[in-house]
Amino acid sequence: MITEKDVEDALEKLGNPELLALALGEKIKAEHMLKVTKALEMKKTEGSVAAQEREACASIEYRMAIQVVVNWTITYEKEKAYVEANKMTIDLYRTQQANQRYNI
Repeated sequence: MITEKDVEDALEKLGNPELLALALGEKIKAEHMLKVTKALEMKKTEGSVAAQEREACASIEYRMAIQVVVNWTITYEKEKAYVEANKMTIDLYRTQQANQRYNI
């Protein structure tokens, strides 16, 4: 049974989307910084564009930038899942209440 307290908690969490927005913003920033990191690493290498790209992609800085993107993507997806779970809690509570009214 979903209680009114569960619904209140879900509504409170849905009314505070700051974590989801922060995670999305950081994810977008990290994706752009990945491109910047690749470009900066390419500048360090002489030779063809293919050689520069190969060396940039192999650099520790680029791999660290990829990990930042992965971390923020995970955080964002978790927050999105929490939002969906809270919406589901509210929907289930509505259904539960409708069934109780119907069975009275």
